[in-house]
Amino acid sequence: MNMMSKLILNRILAFALDYLIIIGYGMVLFAITTTISVASLSLLEGQIVGFISLTLPVFLYFYLMEKSSLAATLGKRVMNISVQTNTENNSQRVLLRNILKFIPWEIAHLGVHWIIYYSGIDKAPPVWVWVALILPQVTVLGYILSIILYKGESSLYDKIANTSIVLNQH
Repeated sequence: MNMMSKLILNRILAFALDYLIIIGYGMVLFAITTTISVASLSLLEGQIVGFISLTLPVFLYFYLMEKSSLAATLGKRVMNISVQTNTENNSQRVLLRNILKFIPWEIAHLGVHWIIYYSGIDKAPPVWVWVALILPQVTVLGYILSIILYKGESSLYDKIANTSIVLNQH
């Protein structure tokens, strides 16, 4: 297997391993929410609770692990890859990388909250709700295609943040 294919495969597998961690965390959150009443939350409150309980911890997992001396999440460590920055502003570069990576996720959450709201009042959602649901998917598809285009070494968000993914030598 050539280096390009190995890096892309390792990046996919690292993502899958990290996603298993996220799914496990999400299952714990789901178990907790089944024991408390969240039906009385407003849309804004629901968005804030979702952000604080899911998006922020997941974001912090990626950010803190990638800005550490190992420069890798648990999935990346297992797959022997890491995030590399070409500047001395490592924390800022990794922060920007992860903000760009997770903005589509949070926009999708916004769309989901609103689509549930509109279906609950039996009213057609406005166009902006559909945009909030579709735009993140198109963005993530662009991210995936850019990873392939850049041979696994980079993505659109890596290019903007001036970061890259490297195979570790050991």
